[in-house]
Amino acid sequence: MATSTKSPDRSALNWLLVGGSLVSLSLWSSLEDPFNAPKSWILYSVGLWLLGWVGFQFKVRFGNSIDRSVLILSGLFAMSFLFAFIATDVKLQGFFGDYARRTGFLSYFSLILFFVTASFLFNFSNIAVFDRVILAVGFIIGFYGFLQHFKIDRIPWNNPYNSVLSTLGNPDFAAAVMAIFLVLAVGLIVNGDKARWVRFSASVNLLILFITIIFSQVRQGLLAGAIGLGVVVIVWIHQRQKIAAWLLVGLSVLVGGLGLVGMLNHGPLRSFFYKISVTYRGDYWRAGIRMFKTHPWFGVGLDRYGAYFREYRDLTQVLRRGPLIISNAAHDVPIQLAATGGIFVLTAFLAITLFIFWRGVVALRNSTGAKQITVATFFGAWITYEAQSLISIDNLGIAIWGWILGGIVIALSKDEILKAIQVKTPSKSRSSKPEKINSSGSLAQPMVSGLLFVVGISLSIPMFLSDSSLKTLRSYAPPSASLKDLYFQAARKPLQFGFQDGHIKTSVAFLLARAGAISEAKADLNAVISRDPKAIDAIESAAVIEEETKNFAEAIQYRRKISVLDPLNYINLLQLGEDMKASGDTAGAKSMITKIDSFAPQSDASKTAHKDFGSL
Repeated sequence: MATSTKSPDRSALNWLLVGGSLVSLSLWSSLEDPFNAPKSWILYSVGLWLLGWVGFQFKVRFGNSIDRSVLILSGLFAMSFLFAFIATDVKLQGFFGDYARRTGFLSYFSLILFFVTASFLFNFSNIAVFDRVILAVGFIIGFYGFLQHFKIDRIPWNNPYNSVLSTLGNPDFAAAVMAIFLVLAVGLIVNGDKARWVRFSASVNLLILFITIIFSQVRQGLLAGAIGLGVVVIVWIHQRQKIAAWLLVGLSVLVGGLGLVGMLNHGPLRSFFYKISVTYRGDYWRAGIRMFKTHPWFGVGLDRYGAYFREYRDLTQVLRRGPLIISNAAHDVPIQLAATGGIFVLTAFLAITLFIFWRGVVALRNSTGAKQITVATFFGAWITYEAQSLISIDNLGIAIWGWILGGIVIALSKDEILKAIQVKTPSKSRSSKPEKINSSGSLAQPMVSGLLFVVGISLSIPMFLSDSSLKTLRSYAPPSASLKDLYFQAARKPLQFGFQDGHIKTSVAFLLARAGAISEAKADLNAVISRDPKAIDAIESAAVIEEETKNFAEAIQYRRKISVLDPLNYINLLQLGEDMKASGDTAGAKSMITKIDSFAPQSDASKTAHKDFGSL
């Protein structure tokens, strides 16, 4: 049997804990995408290392019914993602994910590996090693956000949000992670088996996390944390007074229901829980549901929500916030997976989620005392993740904990079963069992894992060089005539590396055009559009370049493409009319009045169209 100082495979445990922590904590301010990019590269690299470890565990673990269920469900989820990736129209985006999100096939495959590894490695004897993660990561995320609130941050973020970004890049994401670690901290505090210094440190974390969530002004974070915290508190009270615990359950259901209704701008708690951003999320949900209904089998393509959003959004969203406000995520994880991956991805994801929930309930019923508190702690933290995932993006810094915590819940649910088997097994077999489970300790496993880790690093390095080069390029002022050659050399540098997505190429092309390399910029943009006909940013950039160089006939063609991809964009229709007017097509320009007035007669664009084209 493993002890608190020797896990079934200490090396894999270290990779899991350190890797998971770095995914959440990492940022690199000198990158164009300072938050999601470094998180994704760490996730890929560590995830592939874990793939080597899981591969060597497969045979022996398949003999256990719970481990077998984990492997089958995870395999089905990975296969469904693979099929969705094959069906994705832009393979590079499907593999790595959309820029600044990075939730493509490779990310989810890596998350699954963290999940499987956690479900294999943990038990009640070694779960205490996770205390260090709770205390360290929780403190760093909370305290950094605390400092940001008071403007104590050496990194000058270009931040349009509340100042509390922590290491996640957005107040909503930061509050979600802090809510998860707040629940974990409370679990340590009420666990009588924990050392005093652990409980004291957890109390400090609790205070910092709670205050910083308040500073973030993200009320949904408080609600998600309260839901998970309710699991821990109810179990703790149930151990002392069952009637009081059941009364608390009823009260929690009532308050939770009112809180949920309040988030939707109804009921007595709406003044506390409702934020206009929840209404905006409803706009994104409807678009995602329409994508799923139209592409039920494999979705619109992995992480391609943003490419299809303009086509599937409704008039309510456009009139509420204007056509220039878009989204690249559904802000609801199940809807996002359904919209971009289809029915098989959604079904596999729900199956894993229900399996984790079931094993959590089983673990609570089969444990007592401090062990039951431990189960409630991880189960409650996982529920917090699930609660926030219904109104938020599957940001990698958050998602990593959802998958790790889910694996831990399953691991703790089988711990007592394994102990019972060991007690009934003869001593000779018991002494050989750890050797068998720890078969990955051979030389082959570290070599395979190391090789896969190098593959992950090799995939990440070109993207790092490209991203950092673009960030550097943006810092340069428009060049004088004598410096243009040097500027063009620097501008082309981001394109010298592999795995550039449309964002990198479009950004470089637009900067080249601004410096005078019009022909090269046009060629680069057309290359992006040919690979991805829905690359609307590239199409828009090409249209602007043509307009600035007075090539209105060409600009009209690009504007027409945009009107197909974004039919409710009355600003584009107005500009299309202006281009037609400049090219001498007065009838075409006048026709834009009718098109705009058909759905946005009260808009400023309509007024301008009547003014500019009405007298033609």
